[in-house]
Formats: sequence, C-alpha cells, structure tokens
Amino acid sequence: MLEKHSHSTRAQKIVRILVVDDHTLFCEALANMFESVGGMFVVATASDTTNAMPLVRNLSPDVILIDAALPDQSAFDFTQHVMASYDRIAVLFLDDHVNPRRIVEAMRIGASGYFTHDAPFELLAAGVAQVASGKKAFGPEVRRRLISTPQGFKVCMQQSDSPLATLTPREAEVLSILAQGLTVKECAQRLRLAHSTVDNHKSRLMRKLDVHKVTELTRLAIREGLISS
Repeated sequence: MLEKHSHSTRAQKIVRILVVDDHTLFCEALANMFESVGGMFVVATASDTTNAMPLVRNLSPDVILIDAALPDQSAFDFTQHVMASYDRIAVLFLDDHVNPRRIVEAMRIGASGYFTHDAPFELLAAGVAQVASGKKAFGPEVRRRLISTPQGFKVCMQQSDSPLATLTPREAEVLSILAQGLTVKECAQRLRLAHSTVDNHKSRLMRKLDVHKVTELTRLAIREGLISS
C-alpha cells in the first residue's frame, strides 16, 4: 500500500485519486504519470478493497480508480458501498479487456466510468477529470459497446447467444428508440439523422433479428434489457 500527501495550491483544485489494483508496479507507474500531469494527484494506492476502505474514510479522494477484475467481485461490492456512503466520490473502473457483463454491473451500481488498461494515459487522465466534475467517461473500446437510451447508457452485450450480437451500436440505438413506440421520423430527429438513414437502419436490424413488427421489437428490447418494461 502506498500513501502520499499532495502539495496543492490555492489557485488550483487538485483532483485526489485513490488507485485500487493488485498490480503494484502498475499502481506506482500510474501514480507517477498522474503526478506529472498537474492538477491530479494519487493520494494512495491499495492492492485490495480491505485496505482501500480505510483510505477512503481517512483521505476522502475525489476519484477512485479500481480494477474490475479483483477477486470475488470485491470491486463491485466495494463500489456499491462507496456509492451508498460517499455520494461525492466518483468511481472509475479499469479492466484488462472489454467485459460486457462487468460493464453492465458497473453501470447498474452507479460507476462514473470504465476504461481498459490499454487505453492511452492521456484519455484516462481526461476521463478522470470528467468524472471528477460529475460527468461520465468511457474508454474508446468501452464506448463502442455503449448506446445512449432515455434511461441512460446501455451495453450492447455482443455475446454469441444474444440476438443483439449481430447489430451495430447504431442499429442497437435505433432499436432502443423504436421499441419505445417512436416513429422513424421521431427517431431521426432525436439522433439528428436523415429519415432515410434511420429507415435503412430499421430495415437492416429487423432483418437481422427476424422480426416484422414494432411490437416484436419492443418485446425483444425489454427481454434484452435495452428498455424497461
């Protein structure tokens, strides 16, 4: 466990970061990189959530970067506890690869962002700044799996056993809107696309899903979690 104390200035609000990851060298490298950026500071690192919790209480970080692949789902239990107890702290997950089910769980419990470990540091630092200001942030590989719906971000699972596996992110987005009963024209207005473009997306996705009515789309979208029932 590594703990540091920042030398902040009155003129600049320092984003205080806690890193929770069981790879010590990665934690130390990340701490050094954030220190070189300016405006951000890793106040402590921890190898597991047991050691991280007292650091949260004592150091009050602005952002927690946590490894999604910690053993026994501990990262998610820890995050859920933090979200319930410290509503001003933002949690941003890091993962070795894009794992749709872990991303779904992170979104469900209120995480502010999700990046893969191979994301460029500049993008990660920008993401930390975003979540510290109350926004959401996702790495490029993660973002490609997300679609924006009226209920917030949803994950396109892209699993071989899901009917949505064959859809592009745009087709899944069109599906989520049409399944709520909106017309093609209304969908086009919401997405700021041409009517003909949305109509083509609709035709392709219905052909891929082998459905022929909007009511069938709605049932499928509810079953796959794209919209609420």
